[in-house]
Amino acid sequence: MIQGFGVQVLLPIVIFFMALGFRVEPSKAAKSSILIGVGFVGINLLIFDMFMPEITPLGQQMVEAVGISLPAVDVGWPAAAAIAFGVAKLGVLVIPIFVGLNLLLYVIGFTFTLDVDVWNYWHFAFIAGLVYFATNNWPLAMGMGLLLGVFVLVGADWFQPAIEETFDMTGISIPHGASLPYAIAAIPIHEVVKRIPGVGSTTWDSETIRDKFGVFGEPVSIGVILGILLGIGANTGSLGTLEAWYTILGAGITFAAAMHILPMMVGILMEGLTPLSESIRETMTSRFEDRDIAIGLDSAILIGHEATIAASLIIVPIAILMSIVLPGNDVLWGVDLATFPFLFAMMVPLMDGDVVKMVITGVILLVPVHYIAGAIAPLLTETAANAGFDTGENALITSPVADAGTPATALFAIPSQEAGLTGAYLSLVLGVVLVLAIWLALRLWPAKMYMVAGASEEKAMEMVKRRHMGGSAGILPTKIGEPIDADQLPEDVAESD
Repeated sequence: MIQGFGVQVLLPIVIFFMALGFRVEPSKAAKSSILIGVGFVGINLLIFDMFMPEITPLGQQMVEAVGISLPAVDVGWPAAAAIAFGVAKLGVLVIPIFVGLNLLLYVIGFTFTLDVDVWNYWHFAFIAGLVYFATNNWPLAMGMGLLLGVFVLVGADWFQPAIEETFDMTGISIPHGASLPYAIAAIPIHEVVKRIPGVGSTTWDSETIRDKFGVFGEPVSIGVILGILLGIGANTGSLGTLEAWYTILGAGITFAAAMHILPMMVGILMEGLTPLSESIRETMTSRFEDRDIAIGLDSAILIGHEATIAASLIIVPIAILMSIVLPGNDVLWGVDLATFPFLFAMMVPLMDGDVVKMVITGVILLVPVHYIAGAIAPLLTETAANAGFDTGENALITSPVADAGTPATALFAIPSQEAGLTGAYLSLVLGVVLVLAIWLALRLWPAKMYMVAGASEEKAMEMVKRRHMGGSAGILPTKIGEPIDADQLPEDVAESD
């Protein structure tokens, strides 16, 4: 039933009843919830009903032209979600268990995020399902899935100031099981990339690109050019035919449509979300003084940013070429070519919307993504068969971007596949250590941590005042070590309400 609803129905229902619980007017809650659903419908139509059917065959044509065989077929996140919800009741039970766990962690002050994005709990169930089939241990598998959930809550707290500042989304965090691990992995990569001569000293954000290239720097122009180049690459053997040019020009317009329409769809979603999030925050802050709260939502609300879309379209042909040239790669790109916006969504604040830095970071990340997704493919295929998922004629299936190739899969699932229970317990220990390390760092050096994730110094200090000036949130401290001196805050932050 949950899988059948889909995000465009389930999330508005959850948010509607949550809004009523926070005493939002029923008419306001209903209108906003419907708009949220409409926004998701528009996003899904654009990405999965228009972009994906147009681009996926082109990628496969490029691989076929080279004459290599890649056995692990990319069936995409919709298949991964279906598999996750169908394994040993893990997908169903993870929802009420994690809701309760999230509420408990908020009450005691472990997290500032309430993750209402129930649909995307499938990311937790996905990891749990893989661990279950690697170990045949149901409690351990559920524990691993919940640990990923706690990890993304802490990570969402960490990145929330930068997200709020860059996207103008007060009180919104992104506890997304795919986007967040990529964003955290991008931090050390970005530290290296920004030191590359000629790259670190320049800024190639969307505005700069438009200024330098004029009409050719406009988003729709970039989309047309990228689409045509991909179309030509996929039809090199038939460029003299009219049919090939139908495909080539069609790809150009499809890429341009993604650049132009996707921000509009996200705008509709935000039109519904903003008034509700403001009302919920007002209610919570009036009841819990000195307690901050962030409403956790899908990273889909971020993918309309021009830098995200541009980097995502640029990376499509690069990913296909990488699958051809990387030694030992087994992944044949397919459906997940349309999901690159979710890989880049949370990197925008970290890299100030610099498309070049984002693409370079994405290329570096895609190297392990290919190998992780290929390595987990046998276990994922076995899990899919047990869940009743029809793999068709594919010997192996995978979903590189979401979720089979993520850093989370490498940490929480690969060891279980390679070493059974021993590997699973190792993952559990490493996961707990990582979660506690991030949590402690946020309490020891909150301003520095927020700036590491992309927030400006002013925004970091504002969040310090909102979150870390009191003694505790629940039973846990908001600040460990030396208390923060209010005199150290910038004057405009110290005087703000």
